[in-house]
Amino acid sequence: QTLRALFQYKPQNIDELMINTGDFIYVDPSQQSSVCEGWVIGTSHRTGCRGFLPENYTERASESDTWVKHREYVLTTTPRFLTRTKNEPNEKLNGEVLSSSMSRSLTNILPQQNSTLQRGVLVMRHGERVDQVFGKSWLQQCLTAEGKYYRADLNFPSTLPKRKDGVSHFEYDPPLSCCGVFQSRLIGEALLDHEVTVNYIYSSPALRCIQTAQHVLQGLKLDNKVKIRVEPGLFEWTKWEASRVIPNFMTVTELAEASYKIDTSYRGNFSLSSLVPSESYEEYVSRSSAVIKQIITSCSSKGVILIVGHGSSLTSLTRPLIGLPARDSSDFAQVVRKIPSLGVCFCEEVKEESKWQVANPPVTTLTHGANAAFNWRNVIVEH
Repeated sequence: QTLRALFQYKPQNIDELMINTGDFIYVDPSQQSSVCEGWVIGTSHRTGCRGFLPENYTERASESDTWVKHREYVLTTTPRFLTRTKNEPNEKLNGEVLSSSMSRSLTNILPQQNSTLQRGVLVMRHGERVDQVFGKSWLQQCLTAEGKYYRADLNFPSTLPKRKDGVSHFEYDPPLSCCGVFQSRLIGEALLDHEVTVNYIYSSPALRCIQTAQHVLQGLKLDNKVKIRVEPGLFEWTKWEASRVIPNFMTVTELAEASYKIDTSYRGNFSLSSLVPSESYEEYVSRSSAVIKQIITSCSSKGVILIVGHGSSLTSLTRPLIGLPARDSSDFAQVVRKIPSLGVCFCEEVKEESKWQVANPPVTTLTHGANAAFNWRNVIVEH
């Protein structure tokens, strides 16, 4: 399970864990039997350090705050014939020999070398968000007494975009960290290397998703050719919002004025006012199913439709597309929390069969380790 620190704790002994308010601590219940009452042993998400900490300094973190950032996870088992390479011999499936024409690896599909592929849908979770690294109190860490933003750590954004309702609303609509920006551009460059043609791009109204879409387009060198369609229907399950209200997102006009490549003429399939706080799981599943169908209907030309959303998007959008029922609500959160930043899944259209199927994504996973905060004074000066 995952805990969130309510208060700062400074270690009194060498085997104790330093935590700051808002830190996430991963705790393995099976390792707590030998720990003294009132204490737990855990690993800090921020620093990667492990040690003892007082249990009453923490609370159980909600599911939406505890998604693992860097792990490969397979949402749906891909049939063997989708991943077989050209050099592999024909194999039997249910007693029938698979010919080379029936075998399609994604590296062949994306350049449109296979005439049966009409369209593809690439669903992507946003990059690393700043509060994922610095906790929910990230904004307080980089505001002066006068309320002006400054960069307290190099992984904070260098600046924040201007918005009429003030910087306080970034608390519930956080931007990407600088690493998140780099990750997003890296994914775009990888898509470019694999000759992926993105004709449409849709984004959740959350700032972190729009920024991810922008930097992926920059990596693809399409930022002056393809504009981002902001679709409110792609926002995550509203029950997971810590504020229990729908965040005040930046308007399309504000985003365009901040130099984001927004399609200002696009009118979403869902309005922001239609998002209901603390919606039921059934309402969220219905919304996701409706929005993916409407996106597919409106994008009729060949090529890839890129959708930048949330961890939940990878399962809530792709399962109805390939004809699978929604997951049970009991295991939905457990699946979503395993989806890393910039996790992707890909679906391809098989037009002659009037259906969609999953295939290997065009890029490999992005994995990197934690880089702990460093205080030179503790190392050089203090004893």
